[in-house]
Amino acid sequence: MTTKASAILPGDVRTRAEIRKIFGGSGQGGICPSVEKQSVNLYSDPTVGEGNGYYDGWLAEEDDLGPIFEYTGAGKSGHQTFDGVAGSGNRAILRHAEQNRTLRVFTQVGMVPGTGTKTHQYIGEFTLDSLEPYVWRRVHDKDNKERDVIVFRLRPDGEFERSPQNLIPAATKTTWELVPLEIVTAATLQRDSATIGEPTSPQRKKRRGSRRKAVENSATSGTFVVSESFNTKMSLRSSIAAHVAVRREAELTRTYMAYLRSLGRKTGAFQIRVKGLTSTLKTDLYDATEHVLYEAKGSSAREEVRMALGQILDYSRYVRTEDHPGPPKRVILLPAAPDLDMFDLCMSLGVDIVYRSENGSFVGNSVPAD
Repeated sequence: MTTKASAILPGDVRTRAEIRKIFGGSGQGGICPSVEKQSVNLYSDPTVGEGNGYYDGWLAEEDDLGPIFEYTGAGKSGHQTFDGVAGSGNRAILRHAEQNRTLRVFTQVGMVPGTGTKTHQYIGEFTLDSLEPYVWRRVHDKDNKERDVIVFRLRPDGEFERSPQNLIPAATKTTWELVPLEIVTAATLQRDSATIGEPTSPQRKKRRGSRRKAVENSATSGTFVVSESFNTKMSLRSSIAAHVAVRREAELTRTYMAYLRSLGRKTGAFQIRVKGLTSTLKTDLYDATEHVLYEAKGSSAREEVRMALGQILDYSRYVRTEDHPGPPKRVILLPAAPDLDMFDLCMSLGVDIVYRSENGSFVGNSVPAD
């Protein structure tokens, strides 16, 4: 831990007054923007979050892009928002890049002995996840009232501190519930220039050494090394392709959801917590009227269909309601017709395919009639 008052590094513990001298921001509140210091300081207090039905912290599960720190937006009661005064802090996070501000995360860890002053550990600098900057999540507060909160998905940008006390607790049992469907991707936020455009180049900022430890219980050990130039080009190319696919998937889901609603169907999604996992799963689209679960993909390529097949077989185990206690009908939603043998594969597993034709109409046995 550094002892220099003029520097705060990941892992350091400081009071808010000491943090403000370096990174600015207000003396209270969870989201504290600073124009002067070009910073948006995010304070997480487990005692506050747990009482309001949510947890901030690291997900134990990582994806191909590395770790995710989940941070819940501002608003202790009612539905959270990006609008008006109540949503100003949430907007500051969403637009931090276009306003040239750095996201910095601090977690409350203790008190100054003999005082009521809280101390906070600096976790590090972050950016919003480029493909899914935030998700809407249904939570239940201490009075068991339902509300929708904004959960920002933060990626570390350089050195960071990751300790056991900052991990989101794993689910103690498997639960699922039907929630409103909100489709959010960076590629579809056309009014928010902070989260659109070409993906950030991996060379935008020089990376510092990470304090992240290797994942425990790894089945294998060893290192696979790729040349930096090759890895950078492939990462950027893969990121662009991923943006395109995510944008297509979101547009496809919206269009088909609108079609179902035009027929009077009630739609939503299922929010699933699996015992032993820290992450929250979310299905793509659910027709609550006819008990149909959809898994959408932005590409009809063979590997995407196979991925969708695995996901829908997984998710469908939990899709149940009081009106529909049995398993749902399962449908994969695609932007175009896949290879013919993919129809046979899906059919053999009890999964239908619906795809969009060249004239924009939807084709498939499961497409409801007008």
